[in-house]
Amino acid sequence: MEVSTVYLRRVRDDALVAAELFDDIAEDHLAMWERSWRPAMRAALADFRRRQVPHDHWPQDLHWNWRDKAVAARGLLGQQSFSIVGEARLQGMMQLNLTKTARLPQQRGKELVYIDFLAAAPWNRAEIVREREFAGVGKVLMRVAVEVSVAQEFKGRIGLHSLPQADAFYERCGLTSLGPDPRYEGRLTYFEMTQAQAARFCAR
Repeated sequence: MEVSTVYLRRVRDDALVAAELFDDIAEDHLAMWERSWRPAMRAALADFRRRQVPHDHWPQDLHWNWRDKAVAARGLLGQQSFSIVGEARLQGMMQLNLTKTARLPQQRGKELVYIDFLAAAPWNRAEIVREREFAGVGKVLMRVAVEVSVAQEFKGRIGLHSLPQADAFYERCGLTSLGPDPRYEGRLTYFEMTQAQAARFCAR
């Protein structure tokens, strides 16, 4: 397992804080998820129910079980996982699939990095807490996905299906929406990033 340094913006003082990027979701990270991330999501769910928040405003990844996802992907060729730890807490996780191909006409059939799952910890999400601990965790993980794509000689190409609440985030990252995918569960919107879009995203 390799470890590198990334920087997250701490919201309370706008400081850039060094964090560790792991090219795996290891047992230590899953233990962190079970110890703090998962209970925070359950507490958020209880709060939404208590306040009678409409279901369509609940975080749409509440049901994600990262242990199941990590175990299912472990040892599979074409799968890569990443986790970010900052200030001794798990701040974000992502799983990638390197076996997919592009759909946009200008790059149809070319290999890309497909983002299976990407999430920031609940304390970094505006829909769950009043003030986030860190901002930009999702963008850091997106940049990691682009770097993996470049390293694989896919030239920064990325694809993913987005939960509806995340559509605006991927639009801000500069991806192209191909609309709802009737072949995918729940008709989630499919997004792709081209080489040019990846370059613009990384230049920000």
